[in-house]
Amino acid sequence: MNLQTLIDATRQESEGRKEKDSLKSLKAKIKDLPPARGFIRQIASRPFSLIAEIKLKSPSMGRMSILESQDIAHVHRLYDRHPVVSTISVLTQNAYFGGSPAALRQVHRETRKPVLRKDFIIDEYEVYYSRAIEADAMLLMASVVTDKARFQALHDLAVELGMDVLCEVHDEKEIELLPPSAKLCGINSRNFQSGARFSLSKITRLVGRDFTTDLNVFELAAHLPASCVKIAESGLNSANIGEVLGRHIFNAALVGTSLLRGGEKHTIEELGRFGAAIASEFGQTAPA
Repeated sequence: MNLQTLIDATRQESEGRKEKDSLKSLKAKIKDLPPARGFIRQIASRPFSLIAEIKLKSPSMGRMSILESQDIAHVHRLYDRHPVVSTISVLTQNAYFGGSPAALRQVHRETRKPVLRKDFIIDEYEVYYSRAIEADAMLLMASVVTDKARFQALHDLAVELGMDVLCEVHDEKEIELLPPSAKLCGINSRNFQSGARFSLSKITRLVGRDFTTDLNVFELAAHLPASCVKIAESGLNSANIGEVLGRHIFNAALVGTSLLRGGEKHTIEELGRFGAAIASEFGQTAPA
């Protein structure tokens, strides 16, 4: 499996959506929605916080343990009431992550925190669709949208619709694609482009450790625009977050697998450990 496989699966899901909802109908739905919650504003209001993710499975780690015994509502309630979590990310790609637009809409309506749509956004329709399903922010990956002008156009459309945009990069070449107006920039330590790296997913699931990420890539934080809010993505847990924060400047970390790989007790304890590590680094806990 490689990135193109994931994009092809997403494109197929998108074509199915287009058959049910026209672009015209999406625009009509958007007009009736209340303003999006400030995703960037919520993160920037704290020294450091978590963007806690909801996904049923991942290509690298398989099914998430907690969601085998608990429903999505139970998980997002754990996130909603924990002070270390500022915002929530919901995977909506179904084929390889078990997500759905309905799950995002449910989380958004039942939580008070801003919600990010995490998916492989490929065109203008999916930008409109993101807002129509009530996303407050959406992910835009430079590894998926590789044309600079197109990346800019999709970014600006999302902002025009009231959403914040998490612009994700994996290397210095992708940083060059970031629009000057980008306000939220993420570095993802998982390289979907590398077939060799991604082929480690089976071993990863067997030993319970994520070998498909390289935390050294977070050194790219120094090359991101100084004015943007910076997010560390993938491969992070409460045991390594202190080292990452000690070496690099980030405003938040997007974490999912480390929170979801065990039962409810594990999730609660891991959130607490994240809180302790962040408090140690910044001298205070994130506000509720």
